[in-house]
Formats: sequence, C-alpha cells, structure tokens
Amino acid sequence: MADSSSQPKAADRRTFLKIGAGVVAGAAIATVVEVPYYSSVMGGNSSSSSSTVSSLKSQLSTTQEQLSSTAAQLNAAQGQVTSLNNQLSSTAAQLTSANSQLSGVSTQLSSTQQALTSANGQITSLSGQVTSANGQITSLQSAVTSANGQITSLQTAVTSANAAASSAQAALDSSTAFQTLGVDEATLIEAIAATFIPTDSNGPGATEAGVVYFIDGQLNGKYGASGHMYMQGPFIGHDLTTSITPVEPARPYTAANGKLYTIGGGTFSAGTMKTVPDNGMRYQYNFNLRSFWHLGLQAVQAYANSAYGGNFEKLSSANQVKLLQDLYNNVPSQKSFSNIVPADFFYELFFMVYSGFTMDPMYGGNKGMVGWLLTGNNGVNMGNFYGEGYTSKQIMVMANPPVLKPASLGQFQKGSP
Repeated sequence: MADSSSQPKAADRRTFLKIGAGVVAGAAIATVVEVPYYSSVMGGNSSSSSSTVSSLKSQLSTTQEQLSSTAAQLNAAQGQVTSLNNQLSSTAAQLTSANSQLSGVSTQLSSTQQALTSANGQITSLSGQVTSANGQITSLQSAVTSANGQITSLQTAVTSANAAASSAQAALDSSTAFQTLGVDEATLIEAIAATFIPTDSNGPGATEAGVVYFIDGQLNGKYGASGHMYMQGPFIGHDLTTSITPVEPARPYTAANGKLYTIGGGTFSAGTMKTVPDNGMRYQYNFNLRSFWHLGLQAVQAYANSAYGGNFEKLSSANQVKLLQDLYNNVPSQKSFSNIVPADFFYELFFMVYSGFTMDPMYGGNKGMVGWLLTGNNGVNMGNFYGEGYTSKQIMVMANPPVLKPASLGQFQKGSP
C-alpha cells in the first residue's frame, strides 16, 4: 500500500496527469505512423509481413484499448480532481464561517467575562454591606438587651416604690381618724368614690387619692356647716304638688346695669326640676350639708338593699353604676330617700369626689398628687419649679406646651420640691 504521506499535492497531481496523458497520446500517434512504414519495407514478403502486420494490428488494438482505458481513467481522475477542488472550496467556506462564529463567540465570552467581573464586584460590595448590617444588628441587639435590663430594673424600682407607698398609705390611714364620718359612712363613700374614679390601667383612683379624707375634712368645716350659704326659706320640696307664695312682698330693685327688677311677690308653681352635675343643687334644704350627707348616705344604703339586695360596697361594679344612674335619674322617690331629691345628692357625691381627686393635697385629698398626674394638672408649677427652664409666657404661646410635673402649694411655700 502506498504511503499517503508521499502523495502529491492537488496541483502537482493535475500536472502529472496532464503529462502522462500527453505521453500516451504521442506513443499512439507514433505507432499509427509506423504501420505504413513497415508495410513499404516489408514489400512482397506478404506472408511474413502479413503475420507481422496482424501482430502489430493486434498490438495496436491492444494499445488503443489501453489508451481508451487510460483516457477513461484520466477523465475519472479529472472528475475526482474537480470534486476535490469543490470539496476544498466548500471546506474553505466552512472554515471561514467557523472563524467568523469563533470571533462572535470570543466577543460574547469577553462581554460575559466583563459582566462576571462586575457581578463579582457587586457581590463583594453587598457582602460588605451585609457584614456592616450584621454588625448594626448585633449592636442593636445589645442595646435592646441593655434596655430590657433597665426596664427590668425600673420595674423592680416601681414595684418597690408602690410597696413603700402602700405601706406609707396604710400607716397614714391607721394614724388618721375621721372627724365627722362614721366607719360605715366612710366605707360607703370609699366605694362610691371608687365607682366614679376606679383604680385601673390608667393609674391610681379615688381610693389612692384619699378622697374620703377630703370629704370628711370638708364636712367638718364650713362646707358641712353650710357656711356662706343662704339658709332661709322658702324651701320648695321636690314632690310639692301645690303652688307656693313667698311671704316677702314684691319690691322694685335697680341693678348695677341700670335695669329695674322686681324682687319677691308672685306665686311659684311646684315642679320637679332635674339637677345635672355641672350646675349645683337647684333646691334649698332646711338643714345644713353635714346633715344632708348623713341623711343621703343612709338613703343610698337603704335603696341599695331594697333595689339590689345588699349594701352598696358589696354590689357588683355593674350594679353600683346602675344605682348611681338611678340617683341621677331620680328613680327613688324623695319621700323614700330621706326627703332628699336623689339627683341633688348624686350631684354632691360627684362634685365632692372629683374635688377630692383634683384639689391641692393641702385639703386632705389628691395624696401624692395622683389626681394631677393622671389629669395632667401641673398644680403651681409655672414652668421651672423642677428646673425645666420654661417661663409662664413661653408655655402660654406654645402650640404644644409640655406636660409639667405637678407641684403642690405646700412645696411652693417651702420653695423647693
């Protein structure tokens, strides 16, 4: 088998085949020319020459057949060369296309590498941000832990302070005696006051503020004696069914504004005017407020037993509220209510409980200024009692004035908290 490495190149093969074809054609022509020559030489030696001629003709025929075969092979070889040339051209075109595709792939690869480099940079930046955020989270968690510790400490301090306050309150209550109220009356007033202002999540109520001591002190003073009040008749009862004519005759009176009025005289019709908690009692009574409270408390307790089946302080909170609503709406009759208009007594209960919760502690209520702390009343603190640094004028013109810690009149007189 021939060594493929020694095969001639395509151009060399074409040259070789052309030369070979020329040689064969020349040989054929020479042979054809030689036939007449031999015929003339041989002359009459016809038998010998005839044999020779036949032999030559046979050789010529054989040579022609070989020439035809060689020509056919040459044509086939030329066809193969043409096919190879076509394949070579197609392969060159494919190679050119492949090179073009390779160039595009190289461009895409370069772009992808750039994008990857950019993405790696972004990942590195985000990793840094995550690390920083984790650091901040750790710092915040530490701050929360510290704050929780402070809250726990403050809660412990508040619990301790509440215990101390309860102890002080108990000591004060055990050393403070009622001047006017009986024990049962004081118990009833405490229950009524706690219904008006209960102790709940908003803060201390009337019980902690010592409202019952405020009311007892007021009943023992000018309030209980109806001081500075007009205590003369006529006294118009709530259930009065007939008209009443004052004893005083009518007389003219000129007011400061120059208008003339008539005082006295005339006839007043009976009626059942309803008292509301913001305008005071509408009727006078022929006994002072100390007696008014004693009789009113007895009437409340009697009504609690007859209408709700027990003393007021033993009732459910819902029934305690209903009972006070009954008083406001004058449900009990005046005759059954110690001859007092129930709405009048409701007003005094409401007014005095509210006063004991919000007035200066010097009057016996609002202990610890719990009423002021709950309602936002600053007492006599005008802006700088505890060193807040405000003036009264500054606070007056503020759109959102600060809530100041309250100060009592006793603190103010001492000149320090």
